[in-house]
Formats: sequence, C-alpha cells, structure tokens
Amino acid sequence: MLTLNLFNNTNILLSKEDEERSLLLPAKLDLSSNSLTPMLEKTSTFQKAIEAVEALDPEAQAILVDIIQKRLKQQRRDDLLKAVAEAREAYAKGEVRSGTVADLMAELDD
Repeated sequence: MLTLNLFNNTNILLSKEDEERSLLLPAKLDLSSNSLTPMLEKTSTFQKAIEAVEALDPEAQAILVDIIQKRLKQQRRDDLLKAVAEAREAYAKGEVRSGTVADLMAELDD
C-alpha cells in the first residue's frame, strides 16, 4: 500500500483500487513543515504540497487529483449520511416539528 506523508506527518493511505493507478507516484512524498507561526506554517506546508505535486509528471498529477476528488466525494457522502442520521434521531426524539409555510410564519410572528 502506498503512503503519502503530508501536513505534519498526516499520512494518506491509498486504497487497493487506487494502488494500481498510483504506481507512477513516488513511494513517499515528505512535506514535513518547519517551525513557523501557525498561519505561516500552514501556508508553507501548503506551498510544499503544491511544489511536491508539481514535481510529479503530468500523468501522476492526474492520478493524484483523481484520488483526491474521489476522497472528497466520499467525505461529502459521509457528512450527508451523518446529517441525515442526526435529523432522524432528532425526529425520533420529537425535536422536529412539521407544518406548512403558513404555520412557520405564524410561529415566527408569535
């Protein structure tokens, strides 16, 4: 399994699906940050990440972008599922009310 080491030793492990496509990526990208103030450190780390990606050949960059896009989509799905579960829980506890727009407007006027 391929590991990308980014942002203060945060590791990104590639899935089996992505592992085959990642053969063009280097075995490890190390973007260890230096000891600047938090804002400058974030900027510096981000800049190092950009520079590391730019050092890859175009095909490897495209693979990395594809992997990141898939992970972002999955994260959004997970966030949505969490929000739905929270809404269902609130509904089950009776913390949610239903009604028409007129009901809502009347309640707001009270």
